[in-house]
Amino acid sequence: MHPVEKKFQKSMTSITPLGGRILVAVSGGPDSVLLLYLLNRYALEMSNITLAIGHLNHLSRGIDSNKDSDFVVKLGRALKIETFIENIDVGVFKEEMKTSFQETARVIRHDFLRRTLDSWGGNLIALGHNSDDQAETFLINLIRGSGLRGLTGPSFKRGVFIRPLYNCFREEIEDCISTNGLKFCLDKSNDDNCYLRNKIRLDLIPTLKNYNPNIKKSIISTLRLLNDDEDFIEKQVEKVMNEVGFNVSANGVVSIDINQFYLQHPALQKRLIRQAILVSKGNLRSISARHISNLIIMMKHNKGLKEAHLPGNLIAVCANKKLFVCKSKYYTLVANDLLLDDFLPADINIPGATDLGFRGLCFNISLVSKKDVNLSSGSNKAYLDYDKTGSNLKMRFFQPGDRFIPLGMRGSKKLKSFFIDEKIPRKQRKLIPLLTSQNDDIIWVYEKRIGDYYKVTDKSTNILLIEGVVDQNLIEKSLGT
Repeated sequence: MHPVEKKFQKSMTSITPLGGRILVAVSGGPDSVLLLYLLNRYALEMSNITLAIGHLNHLSRGIDSNKDSDFVVKLGRALKIETFIENIDVGVFKEEMKTSFQETARVIRHDFLRRTLDSWGGNLIALGHNSDDQAETFLINLIRGSGLRGLTGPSFKRGVFIRPLYNCFREEIEDCISTNGLKFCLDKSNDDNCYLRNKIRLDLIPTLKNYNPNIKKSIISTLRLLNDDEDFIEKQVEKVMNEVGFNVSANGVVSIDINQFYLQHPALQKRLIRQAILVSKGNLRSISARHISNLIIMMKHNKGLKEAHLPGNLIAVCANKKLFVCKSKYYTLVANDLLLDDFLPADINIPGATDLGFRGLCFNISLVSKKDVNLSSGSNKAYLDYDKTGSNLKMRFFQPGDRFIPLGMRGSKKLKSFFIDEKIPRKQRKLIPLLTSQNDDIIWVYEKRIGDYYKVTDKSTNILLIEGVVDQNLIEKSLGT
C-alpha cells in the first residue's frame, strides 16, 4: 500500500461518521482527483458511505475553466457519483468584497459547498488540502503578521470540513497519482507570480531549502506543536467565559463584563474579543489584530459611552462597565435597553470638532458670516444665533418631561409629542442627539428641528454653524492608531 493510502486510511477511521454522506470538493487538480479516487474506493469498501462531487467554476480562465468543469462532470459520470456544478464569476465579487482574488474565491467556494451540502443532505465536506498547503499558509500568515490561531492554519477537521490528505506532502501525492495512473487537470495560474501563495511556493520555499533542506517538514512539526498550544488556550477560553459574563442574546448581541475581563491573562483577553466578534458577525473576515487591540484599549478607558465601528457592519460599545458587540441593525435595541442611561452629556467645543462617542457621530462647529448661511444645506446642519446659544453647549439624549419650542411655533411642546407628530418610531427616539444650552434648554433636535428662539434673524450678528458628520473610522481616530 502506498504511504499516502496508509495516511488516508488512518485519517478516515477517525473522522467518518457511520452512514456518512460526504461531498467531495473536486477542482480537477491532482490533489482533489486523488482525494476522490481514495474516497470512492473507501466508500465501496465501507458500503455505508455515500459520495457526491461539488465543483465551482470560477470563470476566471476562460476556456480552461470550462474544460476543468467538463473534466469533473465526466469524472463523476465515470464513477457514477452525483455531481453538482455551479458557475460564479469570482472577479465580479472580488470588487464588491475588496479582497484578493484567491481569498474571494475561497469564500465563494466554501459558501457553494455549504449550500450544496445542505441541499444534498450531507454530513461532511472533504477538501484536498495537504501538508504543502499548510506550510504555505503558515508562511503567508507569518509574513502578514498573525497570532497563534492564524499561524496554526486550517485544522484536520473543523466543523463540516475534513482534510483526509492533511498529513501528505505534495511529492507523495504526485507519486501516488502516477502509481495509480490517474488523469487530472493543471491550473496554469498556479505558476503566476502575481499571487502571494505562488510566490511563496515558487520562490520563498526553494530559498529556505538552502538553509534547511527539510524546511517543509520543519514547518509542519512546528504547526503540530502550535496546534496543541492553541487547543489548550481555546479550552481555557471556554472555562473563563462564565467568569467574564460572556452572554449572547437571541439577536446575537454579545456582552462581556469589563472588570472581570481585565482580570484575565492578555492571551485570553484577545481570544474572548475574537469570540465575541465571531458570534455576532458569523466570521472573522477582515478582522485584524489591530481591531482586537483597539477594542481592548477602548475597554480600558471605559468612562461613559464609547463605541467603535468594525468591518462587516459590526458595532462594539462600552457602557455600564460592559462591552457589547452587535450588528448595526440591532444597535437601536441595545442602545435603548442598555446603553444610554450611562451616557454622560458631552461638552461641545466651540469652535472645533467634538467626537460624541455615539454611532461615530462628530460635531464640527464654526462661526460663519451671515452671507454664508444656507438654510437648505441639509438636515445634519444647523445655523444658530450664537449670542443666544452661548458658548457652553452640551449634547445629551431624550429625558421624560423634555419640552422645546420647535422652529415656526410660538408655544413650547413636549418633545415626546413632537416625535409622535414627526412619526419617529419609539425605539429611535432615545437615539436622537439633543444639543442643549447651559441651562439645559433644547437648542436643536439633531436632524429634525432647531428651537425657534435660537434661529438666525435679521438682527443676528454672530452665527454658529454646527454640522454632524459620521466618522466610520472613529476608533482609529480617537486612539491615534
